[in-house]
Amino acid sequence: MSMNKNDLSSRHFQRKISQFCELRIAPISYRRVLEKIHPLLVSLIIYRESPPLLNGHIDWTAITQACGIEAALTAELKKRLQPGLDAIIRWLGATPAAEADSWPGQNGVRQRAAAATSTRKPQRATANGIVAPSESVPRGPTPTDQPFP
Repeated sequence: MSMNKNDLSSRHFQRKISQFCELRIAPISYRRVLEKIHPLLVSLIIYRESPPLLNGHIDWTAITQACGIEAALTAELKKRLQPGLDAIIRWLGATPAAEADSWPGQNGVRQRAAAATSTRKPQRATANGIVAPSESVPRGPTPTDQPFP
């Protein structure tokens, strides 16, 4: 029985993510936290889906809710997880925002991310691709707005 190139790539990357978890996450977290984060990361690879994103950034609320680790998410854990999540996004070769709609949850069960309440305002892309806030606030002239003498 032969494996196709995608299966080999997926298995290899799953091993890399497992090593990442043991080297980066295990030393700073409880074993229980690692045992909840690792399956989520592997399921993202298996289902070839991007981590949940909010306005182009990792949606930490959705990740912690899916893993059930809300109380354990420290600034240090976020800092350590970020490179692994970024690596998954790069491995997918995807435009991150395009794949944030649904993703696998805890233990490989596919579920939609719970709608998280956020105080951040949504942003929209303008015709030239620049992200603009949904509401613009008028501002006065700044030194860079002044013509050169």
